[in-house]
Amino acid sequence: MGHSRPTPKDALIHLREESAKRLSASERLVEQSFNQARLVTSLAVGLLLVGFLLVAQMRGQATFSGSLERQSDQNLAIIIQQLTAENNVLRTEVARLQMRLLEAGQATEDRTQLLSEAARELNSVSMMAGLEAAAGPGIVVTITDPERVLLPQDFVRVVHELRGGGAEAIAINAIRVTATSGFSGGGGRIELDGTTLARDYEVIALGNQNNLAQALELPGGLKTTLVTFPGVTVQVAAADELSVPAGSAVGYSIGSPVEDE
Repeated sequence: MGHSRPTPKDALIHLREESAKRLSASERLVEQSFNQARLVTSLAVGLLLVGFLLVAQMRGQATFSGSLERQSDQNLAIIIQQLTAENNVLRTEVARLQMRLLEAGQATEDRTQLLSEAARELNSVSMMAGLEAAAGPGIVVTITDPERVLLPQDFVRVVHELRGGGAEAIAINAIRVTATSGFSGGGGRIELDGTTLARDYEVIALGNQNNLAQALELPGGLKTTLVTFPGVTVQVAAADELSVPAGSAVGYSIGSPVEDE
């Protein structure tokens, strides 16, 4: 069978199909070209933006570095001078405070020393005046008078000799002898500050033991004189630990202390 010739209708359908294929191919080509162009544009814009940022950063760094350099050149000396001046002020203030601290410490030390010396002097005066109890080395003088032949003035001599020998505190029969103490009595009775003393007398004197003993035991001295009385004996013994009580405080109603001007 032979081939039949295409009809005009078939030719028209074929032409339409070919046109559709070519149009579709053209659309794909255009779309591909558009996508490529958009990609290229995006890349270009990105590169442009990156370049702009790099340039801006470089200019910023250059500007910052230049600012630091200009700041260093213009103000560094002034800043150093200001810091030096402030440092000197602080050093001066620290030195001033240290000096005040030293002065305060010295004043406190001087005040403490002054108070200590005043306290020692007060204790010494109080002990000498008989206002404070006292303890220390000294001697014990034991006097017996069974016949009661001794007189008040004999005990005044005993106290006087002991004080001459450096006695710092004296007590007779546990009664403190003070600056205002007095002996009295009669008929064989001896009183010290109004208190009658027992027949056996114990005299305690604080001070240098050798000096005190020598004051009583010198040849021809008070001990030699006292033992010449009937029945009177005098014994002197040294002791390292003795104590005497405090005396009674005396009030002054007429006299008054005189303050130094």
